[in-house]
Amino acid sequence: MAELGAIVGESGSGKSTSLRNLNPKETFIINVAGKNLPIKNFKKNYIQLTINENKEFVGNLYNTSSIDKINQIIKYVSVKMPHIKQIIIDDSQYLMAKKD
Repeated sequence: MAELGAIVGESGSGKSTSLRNLNPKETFIINVAGKNLPIKNFKKNYIQLTINENKEFVGNLYNTSSIDKINQIIKYVSVKMPHIKQIIIDDSQYLMAKKD
């Protein structure tokens, strides 16, 4: 069973910084704004999702502001990456403000 949670607060209040408390091996981040997150060793611990030589997706970070892509990634991670315990959509307010 899935659970939904939200962290809401003013800009600069530490929402993204709080991600440092999560285990990167169990966390997948969908980065809507495409910015580096304020987490020590961010680039080392969060690797952009790619396809390896075995045609498997590897990584725990995906940058997109496309709602369709976000839905696809959530479905893929939920089915194909059982070690992931939390999927984070960082800066989701950009999705609400985005005009297409």
